[in-house]
Amino acid sequence: MASTVFSETLQSITTTKLTELSKKRSIFEEHKASLLLSAQSEADQKKRLAVLVDGVKKCFAIKIAPRKRGDRRGGARRIAYGSTSDPKLEVLLKNLERFLDQAKYDPSISSKLLQDWEDALVKKLNVQSLKYQYATLYGELVTEWLGAEKASSLPDNISETSEGFEKLKPAARDESRIGWEKLVFEPFETDQMAIAEYLRALFGETGDNKQGFKALKQLHKEVEAFEATLSAPNQFDETVLRWTISGLIASVLLSDEKRGALKDFLNSPVILAEIADVLNMRIADISEWSWDDEVLIEQRRQVTGSYRIYIDEELLQAIFLQYVGVKWCIFFKEAFVNFSNFDGAWTSLRPPIPLEDRKRREYFLGAQMKKCSVQAKRQSVYKSIFFMSQLQDSTYEENCAQEGEEEANYEHAAKRQKSSAASVPQMQKMQQIQMQQQQQAQAVVQQQMQQQQGQSRGGQDYQMQLMVLEQQNKKRLKMARQEQDSMAMQQPHGFNMIPYNGVPHSGPHRNHRSDEYDIDTTNRPNTPMATKQFLLHLLSTEVLVNTRLHGDFTCSRSEFQSFSPSLPHSTITSVLSFFGLSDKWLGFFRKFLEAPLKFAADDADVAPRPRKRGVPGSHALSTICGEAILFCLDYAVNQHTNGAQLYRMHDDFWIWSSSHETVVKGWDAITSFADTMGVTLNRGKTGTVRITKEQKPFDIDPSLPVGEIRWGFLVMDPASGRFVIDQDMVDTHILELQRQLAEKDKSVFSWIQAWNTYAGTFFKSNFGTAANCFGREHVDMMLSTMTRIQRQIFSDSNVVEYLKKTLHERFGIADIPDGFLYFPTSLGGLELQNPFIGLVQVRNALFEQPASVFDDFFEAEASAYRRAKAAFHNGQVNRNGTIEPTYRPADCRTFMSMEEYQRHREEFYTGYEGDLLSVYQDLLQKPGPEDVDVSEEEENMLDWLSAIDKQDDGYLKWVALLYGPDMMERFGGLKIVEKGLLPMGMVTLFRSGRVKWQG
Repeated sequence: MASTVFSETLQSITTTKLTELSKKRSIFEEHKASLLLSAQSEADQKKRLAVLVDGVKKCFAIKIAPRKRGDRRGGARRIAYGSTSDPKLEVLLKNLERFLDQAKYDPSISSKLLQDWEDALVKKLNVQSLKYQYATLYGELVTEWLGAEKASSLPDNISETSEGFEKLKPAARDESRIGWEKLVFEPFETDQMAIAEYLRALFGETGDNKQGFKALKQLHKEVEAFEATLSAPNQFDETVLRWTISGLIASVLLSDEKRGALKDFLNSPVILAEIADVLNMRIADISEWSWDDEVLIEQRRQVTGSYRIYIDEELLQAIFLQYVGVKWCIFFKEAFVNFSNFDGAWTSLRPPIPLEDRKRREYFLGAQMKKCSVQAKRQSVYKSIFFMSQLQDSTYEENCAQEGEEEANYEHAAKRQKSSAASVPQMQKMQQIQMQQQQQAQAVVQQQMQQQQGQSRGGQDYQMQLMVLEQQNKKRLKMARQEQDSMAMQQPHGFNMIPYNGVPHSGPHRNHRSDEYDIDTTNRPNTPMATKQFLLHLLSTEVLVNTRLHGDFTCSRSEFQSFSPSLPHSTITSVLSFFGLSDKWLGFFRKFLEAPLKFAADDADVAPRPRKRGVPGSHALSTICGEAILFCLDYAVNQHTNGAQLYRMHDDFWIWSSSHETVVKGWDAITSFADTMGVTLNRGKTGTVRITKEQKPFDIDPSLPVGEIRWGFLVMDPASGRFVIDQDMVDTHILELQRQLAEKDKSVFSWIQAWNTYAGTFFKSNFGTAANCFGREHVDMMLSTMTRIQRQIFSDSNVVEYLKKTLHERFGIADIPDGFLYFPTSLGGLELQNPFIGLVQVRNALFEQPASVFDDFFEAEASAYRRAKAAFHNGQVNRNGTIEPTYRPADCRTFMSMEEYQRHREEFYTGYEGDLLSVYQDLLQKPGPEDVDVSEEEENMLDWLSAIDKQDDGYLKWVALLYGPDMMERFGGLKIVEKGLLPMGMVTLFRSGRVKWQG
């Protein structure tokens, strides 16, 4: 949450404004009571209305325009323009003054019309009383909230890291610390010779992967050139510091108080200049860099129930490490992308197509294009979204997660090993056994790789033959590429001796050249949770496509146990050294890894201990350490499977294919990697499914991991391949939500913030976001589960009735409108989130039965086949640009069969309406929310609302139309609290802080 200084300032401002509000309210109510009494005593209706008009001016302190010099018209003076915050009231009073002048003489002005005017003025008075009442209530809620925050015993000066230590039993906070300390402070030495041998074999230094070895040497040159840029003088200036500090502010690395200090830095060019001078000296002497004498840490509970370690980092140190880390991240992102694009180094996802098949297809159908096909889409998705996704593309890239967007931890006593403290001794024992068996494992790996490379060489002979034929039509392109590659060998792309401090012109994919696929970086998910949700959609789409077209689909997934805190330092330095880092920078990384850590709760005489294992989370430098190692995993799977793609988000990875054997080979590569690098699989998040078209059980290779395919609250039905919500797991978290809400009951704001984060974001995220591949049934399942959550927590009531009852009991206000609870803070509402609205918005836009799209596809494909057959017989096939234009098959007069036409439908562009690519993309699609219809009058009311609807998903518009009529009737508009009455901006900022979950 916010710092103590900030909360005290907000408390002082709120108290001052509440005092002022009380005075204004008291004066208004006195004037109002006096006015209504005077009006009631006036029997003449016209005079009574005149009394009300004058009295309302006094109640609202409306100014009268001064008489201009030379104005000899006499008579009553008019209301000054803009003298009130309510333009409608100003217009009403001005018009009533004129209408009353008419009523003095015009007998046709009816008493009914006069009564309507009188009622309108009285309503304005009552609305203002209500606004004062709710402004006072809001201020009291702020005071209540700040008091509850002050009473909290948790300190707030420690910043966060994201060391993913697994969830423990609720009473095991102390055990969590013990387990974490055993991991972090006890070294685990891996066999660096075995790692070096593994890497040399993988990257072709000791095998037949010649192109991989060439790409590795290119990488070494790029590392050398990049290190030279980090030795240049005067790297820090105001521009560099601005993007570095902005990145820190957007991250979760620092506390709110320190983020506030950084914002102050940005407002002072003088301070930035001084910081630049200091950091330029520091980077010029990088060999002498070190941590301070001690770095304080503290553990805190997360919404998932896990405990994480929070680190308090000195600001200059944080800025310096952020800069160095981001520079290395951007470099390695481009370097690894360049490696994957190096000719022949990375095996293509596409299986070899027999040359005869290709020539026959081109003879009957014309030139075939690999782009704009399903395979091209798969390749593009992998390279643009998943490949090295943890590394930044540019200095200004921000990847912020909303609080509550965390994956729920699955606990199963019968299946899952005890995590953290309980699992540390067992994990270390397992790893010791793994290292003892290293030589045997390496021999097996090398033998398998040799067999694999032999198979690959057989495929390469065909590929060479195909390449020669294709390049007959591409000589000029080949010469141009050779020239560019020659230049690249002399000077790596994007790295000059002058330090580069801006944003890359085209990102790491700017050197991408492929006749198989294009890179699309415009529609990438912008948060880690969005990427995970897309992966679930991708997996569900692949299940549908492969079971329907190939009849078989296998998926295995896992993650590494406590990856960040358990990563062996010897593994990190071995991999970085293999990729060409110099001794100077290896020394820097060693010092970074061995931070002197001390828990803030320890006594002063407790000495800090150097870290011996793992990396500090949320650091860009830590990301490099993990991703450099995991890049080797990506490449190992690619090589061992002849092109399969490992869909990985940091240490969470999935592999799938219509070929069961491919997944078996991929899993073998994963386990070999884990054995060599000294990391352990998390058995609680490891599993395999094999799904068939007939939904009958098929044998699963015993080498594949046993377990369910799970993510969040979702578990995949092994028969149908559909994700369903694990209701037993939801029940566990409902009980935890009840406990957390009870802990927050001292403050309505704290209660709502916990509800929004847990019941809204956390539950909804872990149910999976709606998409066509999930279908309407999935949304119905989410809606019914959300309903059950509320019923279980509130029995026969609901969240709205609970809050209304609470507000009535504490503050004595009855008949609270629903809109007050749901309207945003900027309008004076409590900003309670309604998770049902977003789901209802998209429900009817989703596919009712996702699998039914294939019925339409098969009809479209049959029609396309008939058209192609007719075109062939009519001599309309264009064979320009084919591999061999003069080729004629033996059955050249008989058009290809339907089976042959379908054989490679995932490989080539077809282009007909309803083709397989469009089906694939439609299944991945997340339909936009269906908007509510509005009248012209309502549209005018909502025009200004778009300015505060940052999500642009129609949520606020829905809320405004659902509750707006009642709010308009009560408050005369959508705004509940007038601007200036309370520090609403500071309240909004304060509420943006993190929730303190109780352990």
